[in-house]
Formats: sequence, structure tokens, C-alpha cells
Amino acid sequence: MNPKTGKSYTVADVHRDTGISPSAITQLKTGAKPNPTLKTVEALADYFGVETNYFTKQMSEEHVRRVVAGLELLAAAENSGVQALFARASGLSDQSLDMVRAVIETARKADGLDTSGGS
Repeated sequence: MNPKTGKSYTVADVHRDTGISPSAITQLKTGAKPNPTLKTVEALADYFGVETNYFTKQMSEEHVRRVVAGLELLAAAENSGVQALFARASGLSDQSLDMVRAVIETARKADGLDTSGGS
């Protein structure tokens, strides 16, 4: 999902922001162009906020899942206004982060929200 629009990325979005031709983007999406240039891979990695090896077989499936989960978390943070909370939590000890998690879980329960997604 495109965090700017809340919708799926479009070929036009990627073309506009990377300069990669729409036909090349479509060929990459469909697998018709299996070997893009390094310049194209770097442009796409920069655009999507991932490492270049995200687009290669060198990255393990687990790492890909973590990258995607991290990007989704960032998008959710941007969309829900919790960036300030993330920033304030940065640098806290593990014990302090556990206390913050407990407070958040208590608040989620009080609001009747699902708590099964915690880590």
C-alpha cells in the first residue's frame, strides 16, 4: 500500500516518482523483464524504502517478511499519528519497553480492541 494515498501503488505513481518507464514497470511486475539493470533496482529500492537485495533471491523469506512488516508498521504509524510515541520510546531499556507494552495492551483491552497481534 502506498502510504501517501492509502491505496495500492500504480504504475503511474512509480513512473512519476522514479522516472522508470511505465512499460518497464509493467514488464517487471509481470515477470516479462526478469533482469532489470542495477540502476532500476536501486531506483525501486529507494522508492519503496527497502534494500536492493529485497528484489533478489539473496534475501531470505524471513527477512522479506520482516521488511514488509516494518514498512506496514511505518505506514500504520504515519496514518494513525503515533510517530511521536515511537520517537519517545526510542532508547528506552527493555524493561521500560515492557512497561509501555503493558500499558498499551491495557488500553487496547479497555477500548475493546484485538490484543492477539502483540509480539
